[in-house]
Amino acid sequence: MKRLGNYEDLQLIFDEHDAGMNVSEAHGLASGMLCVQFDADFNRWISAIFDTEDQLKALTNEDKQGLIGLFQGTLELLKTDEFIFDLLLPYEEERIGVRAVAMSEWCQGFLYGVAYMGVGDDKDWSEDCRGILRDLMEISRLDADNSDESDEQAFMELQEYVRMGVQILMQELQPDSDSSTEQPTLH
Repeated sequence: MKRLGNYEDLQLIFDEHDAGMNVSEAHGLASGMLCVQFDADFNRWISAIFDTEDQLKALTNEDKQGLIGLFQGTLELLKTDEFIFDLLLPYEEERIGVRAVAMSEWCQGFLYGVAYMGVGDDKDWSEDCRGILRDLMEISRLDADNSDESDEQAFMELQEYVRMGVQILMQELQPDSDSSTEQPTLH
């Protein structure tokens, strides 16, 4: 997804700074947070990824711009009327097992993001949303070791299901959301 940045370049930032998660999980986290609240705090998101003050201080301006681009791009994609939002996963050239693990981690991040914003089991979820959340929980436990190239179609269908599930959850979490966009800053 061009608007979010290059997957491999972003992953390099995470690797170089010993992030507590990979870029797919971090994108899931941002997506979950922003689904709950469009004005979710960029600094809160980045602090969940980089555990220590030293990690945060070690980020270069270029790193910060890449991370702001990922967060801001996620917001923009979630807010578009066309819903062109998608999961930030390794490219299709990557083995299906690697992409399946990344989707599992994306779902973990998304569920964490929703909970991180204070939305839990006590919310009065619709039955459809409860089902989607259960499915995301199952996908987050995906065993990718047993996947092979013949699973490509199933993977694509699962990715589309997650993508549409995000839209349904967002509509329940933010039924009257406005479209104001604010540029995050790293303090």
